This record gives sequence, C-alpha cells and structure tokens, in this order.
Amino acid sequence: MSAPVKSALLLAKQWPEPASTAAGRRTLDILDLLAEAGYRVEIASPAQPTPFQARTGYGEHRIAVNDASFDQWVRALNPTLVIYDRFVMEEQFGWRVREHCPGALTLLDTSDFHSLREARHQALKSGQPVNLFHPTAEREVAAMARCDLTVMISQVEVALLKQHFCLPDWQLHYLPFLVRDLPDPKALPGFDERRHLVMIGGFKHAPNRDAATWFAREIWPQLHPLLPGVECHLYGAYADHAMQRLNDPAAGLRVYGRTEDALATLARYRLNLAPLRFGAGQKGKILDGWLVGTPAVTTPVGAESMAAEETWGYPLSDDPEQFAATTAHLYQDRVAWFSARDAGNQALETGFSYRQHAAAFIERLESIAANLEAHRNRQIWGRILRRTEYRAEEFMSRWIEAKNRGTDT
Repeated sequence: MSAPVKSALLLAKQWPEPASTAAGRRTLDILDLLAEAGYRVEIASPAQPTPFQARTGYGEHRIAVNDASFDQWVRALNPTLVIYDRFVMEEQFGWRVREHCPGALTLLDTSDFHSLREARHQALKSGQPVNLFHPTAEREVAAMARCDLTVMISQVEVALLKQHFCLPDWQLHYLPFLVRDLPDPKALPGFDERRHLVMIGGFKHAPNRDAATWFAREIWPQLHPLLPGVECHLYGAYADHAMQRLNDPAAGLRVYGRTEDALATLARYRLNLAPLRFGAGQKGKILDGWLVGTPAVTTPVGAESMAAEETWGYPLSDDPEQFAATTAHLYQDRVAWFSARDAGNQALETGFSYRQHAAAFIERLESIAANLEAHRNRQIWGRILRRTEYRAEEFMSRWIEAKNRGTDT
C-alpha cells in the first residue's frame, strides 16, 4: 500500500516575487524544500497577480477574504500542512483551516519579526526607547501561539520571543536563508574590476525607503567628497516618485529602480551599502552581495542575525560620519576590501548552509506531524486563544461576510 500524499498549502498575502523582495525568495526556498521532501505544493492568495511574481510550477489559486467559498475549497484540497506567510494571513484564514482541516499541521513563517521592525521604526520616529509590547506584537504573538510551529529567520528574534514573550523553544524553529553552493572567489570580479557603490532593496519595504532617504540626505554629502568620481547607484522594485526624487546625477547619486538580476548587478560594484536604521530578520541584500563577492557596509541593525559583530572587519555604526569614513576606507584600501570579502565568504559558509538546515527543518515538521495531538496538548496558550471568547478576527470576518451577502441581495 502506497504512503498517503503529503501536501502543503501556502496562504500568501502577496504572490511571491523573489526578484523584488528577500521575503519572496525565502518563501520559494521553503516551498522548494517541501517539494524536494515529497510534498505536493499549492499556493493561494487573495492578491491580484503581478507581472513580477514567480513562475513556480506549483498549483496557484485565487482566494477571497471574508468569503465562505474558501471553506469548501480548502476542505476539498485537504492539505496536510498549511503555511501562513504573515500573521495577518493566520488571523484571516486560521480559524477556517482549523474548522475544515483540523488535522493539518499549521506553520507561521514570519520572514522577520514584524512587531520588532515596527517597534524599532516607532522608536526611530519618536526618539524613545524601543517598546516591544504594543498591539501589533499582541496580534503577532497570538498567531504564533495558535500555530503548531513558527519558523524564524533570525536567532536574535528566537531569543527575544523566548525571553520577552515566553514562547517555548519547541514551538519555534530557526531557518536562515539557505545557500546550496558556495561561490568561488577566484571566479568573481576582483577589486580592480569593480567600480562605484550600490544600494539595493525593494522600496515597498519601509526600512529600505528610510535607508535610501537617510543615505541621500545625511551620508552621501559627507561621503562623496571622500571619493571623487565615484557614484552610488540605487536599485529597488517599486521606486515611486518619492524615491525617484533622490536621483541626483550631478552629485553622483543615481536611482535606477528595478533590476532584473540582482546578483549580476551587485557583482559589478566594489561595495554594497546597507545603511539600515531599523528593521528585523536577515538581510537578503547583504547575502546577495556576499554571493557575488561584494562586501557590505552596514549598520548594527543591518548586521544583526547575519554575522557576529566582531567578524565584519570594521566598526558597525549608524553615525553618518563614521559610515562615510568606513565606506571610503574599504573602497580605497585593497587589503581592507579583501578582508571584508573574506569575512562575507566565512559568514556564508558558517551561517547559511543548506546541508546543515534543510534536513533539520523537514525532520522537525515530520516529527510534529507524527505526534500532532500530543504537540497541541502542550500548547495551553494556543488552546486558550482558540476558545470562543478570544476569536475576534473570526467574528469580524463572519460579520463582514454576512454584510457582503446582504449587500449582494
């Protein structure tokens, strides 16, 4: 008798765009891992299709929010694993999945700890200390508690969730970006073959918008005189009018918008700048630079969860003057540049190994699935949050659905 088919359903807020966002690429990495492990993979989203979404080859389905048509559809699909790519997707669809597919293992993939990113953003704007305990954090942590497992891309955030929000270790799993094949430094352009500086990152992402603006206003005026004739080129999907206004060719600052091949683009430049003042999770832009031998100059937030502070080879700083001085030094000093490139190679080898993390992730899923009832019996807070008096998102969705039916008649 053949084994039952394992199936995984991703409920995605947006269709994955791996060329636009690091989160999109990470999502596809997880789906590819599951496919390799024998899962039939399906993707469903309420978002409109875009010309930039990945052509995955997996099943793709349009679904509607606040609509009971999802119930019959997901019951017929009957996935063994359901993945929510944002906590808001768990809020919207989690109660429906629990009702119609109670045996499905549920997984929340945060990409980064959204609440931490939001708290840091508010602290930057207000000048006050970071406050982790805000309404968005309550919603996000509640979604984690309701799921069988939460996948985190940052060990810093795993520790934060355990220490400050009392989530147990057995409900969390660390899964970084995965690198299958390490680059050969000898096959990549060297110091003398590269020119100029680059910044890259989708402009729908608030940390990237802030980084580009802060760089243009505070860092570039100090850096440009230190590097005569050197330009900085900004790339990013969804470069709206506000980002295009940063374009200043006369001052050597150029905004190019979307690039079709981030790796090929990054490989042309001598340094990859990531002046992030807030954010969370691992930084795909830094990883991409390392993959093509382009050293990164970043801040403490940018470096977080990528590599230990002492391994970068320069002082991590969010002071504009120090950031400019570090960039100028690495750009002009061949020895310092090669040292920074070697540090990136070492980080790839020690922190992002596919062989080290892929099998452990699949084994974790299969272990939970094999003992799902016992696993859920340990989740007292998840059980409490699933009780009627705490199901605010479900009842709001039901009210909207009923209201929409009344409007249609």
